Amino acid sequence: MKPLSHLDKSKLPYSLLLDPQTQRAAAYTNDHHTITEDASPALIDYARSHAHNTAPFDKDAHASGLPRRRPLPAWATPDVQQRLVLIWIQRPTGDDPDEAWRAIPAR
Repeated sequence: MKPLSHLDKSKLPYSLLLDPQTQRAAAYTNDHHTITEDASPALIDYARSHAHNTAPFDKDAHASGLPRRRPLPAWATPDVQQRLVLIWIQRPTGDDPDEAWRAIPAR
């Protein structure tokens, strides 16, 4: 298998914006680009079990940081935003083997 480059690793999920009520989540790279608005159950489970940090979504702080903040998914209506949670994934370090990086579900 081809070794993962720094670019490959940077495209893997870094954070999730999760609606705990519906279990729907959007996944983002470390520079807030959207990977998917519909993260897989495998990615949601991985993020929960490898959470580096979690925090309630703060829509005011989000709005003040635009355009550098992660874009909200289409399903994140104002009502849904009140219950969203951000999960930052504890990703492997640069020295960890590629297998550790490949364990992160891509979507």
